[in-house]
Amino acid sequence: MSFKEQELVEVYNETPNSLVSKVVKVAVNQESVTANNNDSIILASIGNGNYWVVYDADINYWLLPKAKLRIDRYRYETVKLLFDCNDYEPEYDSFKLDKPAQVSILANNSEWKLEKRGVLKFINPLKTPEILEKDDEKNITISSVEDKNNPPPQSLAYTELLNIYNTNPKLLEKKAIKVLETTNSINRKRAGISQRIVLEKATKCNYWVVYDNTDKSCWLFFKNNMRISEYRYKDIQALFECYGYQPDYLSFKLVKPAKLISLATEEQKWIAEELGILEFI
Repeated sequence: MSFKEQELVEVYNETPNSLVSKVVKVAVNQESVTANNNDSIILASIGNGNYWVVYDADINYWLLPKAKLRIDRYRYETVKLLFDCNDYEPEYDSFKLDKPAQVSILANNSEWKLEKRGVLKFINPLKTPEILEKDDEKNITISSVEDKNNPPPQSLAYTELLNIYNTNPKLLEKKAIKVLETTNSINRKRAGISQRIVLEKATKCNYWVVYDNTDKSCWLFFKNNMRISEYRYKDIQALFECYGYQPDYLSFKLVKPAKLISLATEEQKWIAEELGILEFI
């Protein structure tokens, strides 16, 4: 895994399910937990474990609570051995990871020893104005764009990918197929035969094709830091609905990726089934 500790914390807090395929699920070996010696806590690989072990590019092993772990009074007794639990109260259901715990792998390659506790920050459900404000702003932005065109309800399968794109685009790029418009598509468009854009795999690219967790639906994203000139904007309109565009507006927010369908050809090619949504800034 290529990202460092802070990137791991950001991905976990934003889209924890994106880590599932990269982790080892573990549980605390209760025999290693004694009242007098918490310095030798051992975690063992187990399919339904409440914790995840993940390693980074420097082969550091990190321990995380599994996504959406509910920490009640009983479970808290174990969690506090692994993490400093700031502001914990039994009625606080959610938490934020401030720092993962650090573990070392044992010689049997199926157990890990706790080396350094992590840090969890628990969230008071009655006192979260900043989080609520961010969520409200996100909902207002999306709904204001969608209300302009009154589209039918869309599948939310792309939302996890969109979160990764907005917070850590390089991570999404690693699982993406790089694509460009085909030469034939460009020629047909210039000749006025068709306005539909056909995309194909390419080394140099303007777009990324990414399959979601269903491995059936694929979505179109812009490559990271792509600039949309007035010339390029004409092509983009065939793939994305563009709100608030002006020629001098270079930056944008991707509200929804375009949904693609794969063409039945020998080489991988795609066309847009549903337009995406851009909001220019």
